[in-house]
This record gives sequence, C-alpha cells and structure tokens, in this order.
Amino acid sequence: MKQNRLFQRTRLNLAAWYAGVMGCILSLSGFGVYQVVAQTYQETIDQGLESVADAIYDSLVPVSQQSEPLRQLAHQLSLELCQSQTQCSPQSPSVKHRISAAAAPIHYYLRLSKVLDTPVAIAGLPLSELPLTDGKTRWLTRRTSSGEQFRQVSLLLQTQNQPWGYLQVGRSLTDLDQHLATLRLTMMLGFPVALVLIGGSSWWLSGLSMQPIYRSYQQMSQVTTDVAHELRTPIAAMQATIEAALLQASLSQSASVQESSPLNTLKRQTTRLSQLVKDLLLLARLEHQETARQLTSCCLNDLINDLVEELAVLAVAAEVSLNAQTPEPVKVVGNEDQLYRLVYNLIDNAIRATSAGGRVIVSLNQSENYAIVEVQDTGIGIAPEEQYRIFDRFYRVQQDRSRQTGGSGLGLAIAQIIVQSHQGSIEVQSQLGQGSYFIIRLPLSC
Repeated sequence: MKQNRLFQRTRLNLAAWYAGVMGCILSLSGFGVYQVVAQTYQETIDQGLESVADAIYDSLVPVSQQSEPLRQLAHQLSLELCQSQTQCSPQSPSVKHRISAAAAPIHYYLRLSKVLDTPVAIAGLPLSELPLTDGKTRWLTRRTSSGEQFRQVSLLLQTQNQPWGYLQVGRSLTDLDQHLATLRLTMMLGFPVALVLIGGSSWWLSGLSMQPIYRSYQQMSQVTTDVAHELRTPIAAMQATIEAALLQASLSQSASVQESSPLNTLKRQTTRLSQLVKDLLLLARLEHQETARQLTSCCLNDLINDLVEELAVLAVAAEVSLNAQTPEPVKVVGNEDQLYRLVYNLIDNAIRATSAGGRVIVSLNQSENYAIVEVQDTGIGIAPEEQYRIFDRFYRVQQDRSRQTGGSGLGLAIAQIIVQSHQGSIEVQSQLGQGSYFIIRLPLSC
C-alpha cells in the first residue's frame, strides 16, 4: 500500500531539513579543519625556518667582524660576498646559488646587510626579485613577480651590544601552497559525496521516524472506514423504516400534515448521514487507491453538459443561473466516474455558495498539454486566510450555512484527491463578496 502524499511531503521536508543542517555543520567543520591544518603547516614552516636561521646566526656571530673566517663561512654557505653594490647585482652568476643545506624543491635564500640596508652577502634570489628590507620586522611573507611566496625571518646582528646589521633567511612556500591546494581539492570533491550520503541517510532516517505516525494514521483511517461500513446497514434500515412510516402517514393524513411531520426531518437527516458515510468510504478508498482505476478516454464536454443538466433543478430551486461553455471537444484519459464526481462537487458547492439572483459558469478549454475546467460563481467568496484550508477534511468556511445546506466539508477534499490521482492540479482564486473561481488542470489524452 502506497503512503499518503502528505506523509511523503512531510518525509521529504524532514530529510531536506536534516540534510541542510548536516551540510551546514559539515561545511563549518571542514572550514575549521582547513584553518587548523593551514595554521599547523605555517607554524611548522616557521619553526624549521627559525632553526635554520639560528644555526646560521650561531656560526656567523663569532666571525662577523673578521674578514677571513667570514670568507670561509661564506664559501660553506655558498654566499656571494659584496665588496661593492655592483657585486650583488642580479647579473652576478653566483647570486643564483642556493644554500647547500636546502633540499629541492624547497628554495631558501640568505642575506646579510648592514643597518643602513647595504648588502654584505647574499645567496639565493637576486635582489631585483626580492629587495632587501630593513630587518626591523621579524617575520614577513613576501612574493616574487612570478607569484612564488617566501617566508622570511630577520635576526639582528650585534657586536659588543652594538647592532651592525641583519641576517635574513627566507624559505619558499611552494610546498605549503601545493599541500593546501591538494587539501582544498580533496574537500571540494568530498563535500558533494558527503552530501549525497547525508541525503540518503536522512531520507532513510526520516522514513523510520515517520513510520509510527503513519501506522497511527493508517489505524485511524481504518477505524473510520470500518465505522462507515458498519453504519451503512443501520442507516439503510432507518431510511426504509422512515419511508414506510411516511407512506402509511400519507394514507391517513393530509398533505400539509405530512410536510410538517417529524418523519420528514428524520428522512432529511438520515439522507445526509447516508451521504456522509458514502463520502467517507470514497475518500478512504481514493487515499488508499483501492478504487478500480478503469482508465478510458473521457470527453469532458459531454460530462460537463450532463452535469449542468442534472444540477439544473438544484440551481432553479436556489434561483441561481447555471450555464456551461464548452466550445470544442476536449478529451482526457481517466476514470469517468471519479471525474464526474470531481466536477459535480465543484458545481454543487458553487450553487450552494451563491445567493439568489447569482450565477455559476462552468467553462472548458485546453492549453498546451492540459484540459482546463473552470467553475466560477458570484457567491460569498473565501477569505485569503481560509483559502489554503478549504481542501482539508470537514473544513467549512461558514459552519451555519454549511449545516443548513447539508454540506459535510468533504467535497473539496475528495475533489483534490481525484485531481491528484489523475496527475492534475486544482487551485482557487477568491475574494470576499465577489465569488470564487476554481481551476482544474488535467493532462490531455495523447
């Protein structure tokens, strides 16, 4: 047995909300993980760079003011000593040397400068790509013209507590960028997969959570069906008894007495109760798809014309003008009995909602792949806040009027289910005091 559309929509809404919330949590968690990993990489690089700079600083300080030991240290570190400004120009081949301790593809550069930003020795990048800085800022992230980033640490050089220059060591961040790019790509590819898994699991979990509610609803619906079945027999017996009593009374009493007899009131109420039971049974069968779906090609023109002719008596009694506009043949594939009941309910409601002197117009058209049935009246209308509830069971816009005219509040609920079972749609447009306008769309037959 297929689940009710309401439960399907509810399940879908639950799954969507669960997936949306979990998607937001996953996004925030992924962003947090990315930031933590990036920060950890950055701190690791800074620690390694600071260790290299400290080691060079410890080797450099004892010989910083002695020419020959400085030359030996420069040779060990592949430094280019600057006897003049031109010797540290980019054209010098030895300027492009890397520190021998650095392993490719991680590139380092090392520079010694005086306090006045005069270069003393350099290795690695030429000064034109990354010019010397003043060294007052300990940590800097710098970028070459080609886009490569370097992390730089600056250490102050002192002799007898007198600063004379700066040691600057830089490290390429290419490996960091590559790692982070790989991490971003992994997260971007993994996020949709995670969303699909979350969506599937949320659909499954929402189904589990809806099962107790759906079983309870099924039990209530079954009770309604069983009660309606049980009521049919006593109601039929009551109607037969009342008919027999009225027949006997008609043989012994006048017509005026017969009209005012309480038996007539009982007859009207039992007829109304019988119709209510029939509507409940039909509604239950339509919801559970237990009715036989004998799909045939139905001509809506004939169907509407028959209904207008049948309900003309009700319209005349209510002093309402009832007209049909069916200019050209329109056919749909469906259950003719159900479609007949669908249009009947709408026309019947329109007549009951229209005051004496008003009119009800039933029109038939087609647009693209749909047949369009329109039922328009000049009745009391429906308030905007009530329009979304008129298709609910037992909901009546005016309780007193509905009870006087015998309405049970099931007609539009039955109409909506019939439309949905035929893959169509129904909507209402209405204003208080100006009438209502119901529009039905049904797929045309191929």
